[in-house]
Amino acid sequence: MLTYESATELLYMNLEEEEELRILQEAARIREQWRRSQGSIDTAMIEPRIKVSNPDDPEPNINLYVEDQANPAMQLVSEMMILCGEAVAAFGFDNNLPLPYRGHPQSNTAVSVFSHLPEGPARSFANISVLRAAEMDFQKPVPHGVLGIPGYVQFTSPIRRYVDLLAHYQVKAFLRGDSPPYSAGDLEGMTFIASMHVKVARRLHSNSLRYWLLEYLRRQPKGRKYRALILKFVKDRMGALLLVEVGMQVTTTISRGKVGDQVSVTVETAHPRDDILSVREVVEDTKDSE
Repeated sequence: MLTYESATELLYMNLEEEEELRILQEAARIREQWRRSQGSIDTAMIEPRIKVSNPDDPEPNINLYVEDQANPAMQLVSEMMILCGEAVAAFGFDNNLPLPYRGHPQSNTAVSVFSHLPEGPARSFANISVLRAAEMDFQKPVPHGVLGIPGYVQFTSPIRRYVDLLAHYQVKAFLRGDSPPYSAGDLEGMTFIASMHVKVARRLHSNSLRYWLLEYLRRQPKGRKYRALILKFVKDRMGALLLVEVGMQVTTTISRGKVGDQVSVTVETAHPRDDILSVREVVEDTKDSE
């Protein structure tokens, strides 16, 4: 099985026998540049992935992996998925086909105001903070300002997302020469119900992920230092930070630095059952380090 990690390794190795993969990577790069020229916004972050073995044991095994959405293999797949969604939206528009068209209006704040921030999570976090609410239409495409494309339909995950499956039903019926099984009104109603279930599932996933992240941190050696990226200042010097090795956001008081800088922190308290986490900045003594 070709994983993101192995695909990234192959791309870096630049092997002659992987010509098709290189062609896809080049196509993805050109597409990404074109979307940037159309005003797309970079929202790639790092995300924690937890796998728990034998969860019923007193001390289950916890494997943590931090997924970087900006790695070459993930960018390649992401660009191809966006291209597919744009193509389906154009197909639906050309054939007057009711579909769950997704859009995103441009932010009232120009993202160029964040150009001084280093590329990566800090800038992406700032971009995400000014995004307006997404929009949906079930009769025609609506511009997707975040992706920088004229229309978009989620279509690539019919096993994982019910609304993708509805889009497949519509397109397949058209290709067979049949009438679409669902009207725009039908799609709107079913999408609304599905979105309610998705919200519940996301909340459960978020709670479960946080629990195991806290348990992971609880088990780490006391005094271990973590690299933390300053994402924003909530109030005065109270900063929202991203633990780089964990992919988790935390808050604590920061004595120095600005948004985009890295500092060191250590975990003071981690109680997963009580949902308590506190971290403290580790101030490096520059004189001692010289």
